[in-house]
Amino acid sequence: MKVKSLCSWVVVGVLSFSVTYSVGAESLQNGDLINPSMTKSDNAVLSKLMNSLDPKDRENVTYIDETGKVLVNKESLRKEVIRLEPVSQDTYKDSKSSLLSVTQNTYKDTTGQLYTFPVLQPKPDCIVGNNPTPTPMDFSTNSASFPVCRDLRNGAYRGVYAHMGFAWATTRIHLPSRKEIYENPSKYTGSTGFVYMGGWGNTNNAVDAGLQHSPKYNDWAPFLLIEGRGAPITYTPRFEGDQDIQMKFYVPSDGIVALVISGYDTSGTKVTKTYAEAAPGWTATGNGNIIKRMTSIAQIQDHDDYKDGSYIKNVAWYGSFIGSSSEDNIPWRSSQTYGFCSSPRNKIFIDFVHAGRETVDIILE
Repeated sequence: MKVKSLCSWVVVGVLSFSVTYSVGAESLQNGDLINPSMTKSDNAVLSKLMNSLDPKDRENVTYIDETGKVLVNKESLRKEVIRLEPVSQDTYKDSKSSLLSVTQNTYKDTTGQLYTFPVLQPKPDCIVGNNPTPTPMDFSTNSASFPVCRDLRNGAYRGVYAHMGFAWATTRIHLPSRKEIYENPSKYTGSTGFVYMGGWGNTNNAVDAGLQHSPKYNDWAPFLLIEGRGAPITYTPRFEGDQDIQMKFYVPSDGIVALVISGYDTSGTKVTKTYAEAAPGWTATGNGNIIKRMTSIAQIQDHDDYKDGSYIKNVAWYGSFIGSSSEDNIPWRSSQTYGFCSSPRNKIFIDFVHAGRETVDIILE
């Protein structure tokens, strides 16, 4: 597969290398995989989705449809869905004792626990036509190759962005140990560590999908945040830190994205969980899609403090592949990569091997 720049692209030929997976789940012809607690029509919708998933991703499937309905292939999975709602009226004092509202990227669950998420970024300027000439990547300084490496005033981040035209990607990630991550407990900044994938679909709809760190429990919660779908959704069980997990993000069918996490949960059980959600504009062919990999310390919008002492270290990304499907993909390297972004640059430290392998430190001192 050859892909041109983001401003104009075309896919030609076929991929010469693919990752081979063994089938890790039963065939969908086995009725045990479909949930008898759901209606016949819901089972039909779920069956169609599951047939579009990679075979080994069909064991534990949770799907949120375009209406917000939860469909699961095992009824026990339903209780693992944690819906969040925006926080709009809570106020906190800043260093000058001024009351400031917490808005836009802060949410809470039914227990009142607060969550700070990254703000969904707009599609790169090259795509929307504002600045059509990209800046060449400088590997020695990790400078941004996008026309604008945006500081959205809600935390620090490192991003790796693929060329347009892909629909499937997978990677290994080392999650930091307790001593390698610290989030300032200030309710003013809400500093929170994230590792995630996602990107933008053909109609510019943004998706963030991955893992959010809990400072209290030092574990990682799966989440999906989809533009136009309201508040993010997070899930249990959480995954323990200081381990290497497999993360996969892909488009099983038009208008649906899937996040797959494989690793040890906090009970010590090795699990593979598949979280799918309706995402308008994303295409199974890859047409118009841009896939990304992100490491970040998110902060409350406009409460950013790049000297609050928070840090996340030793986030190692490796074993990255990208393509159109699990049967048609290649190693993620520079020829599949449009650019990189480190913001702010003086807070991001990269041990760079190649576009599919790097170790990230974010240090807010």
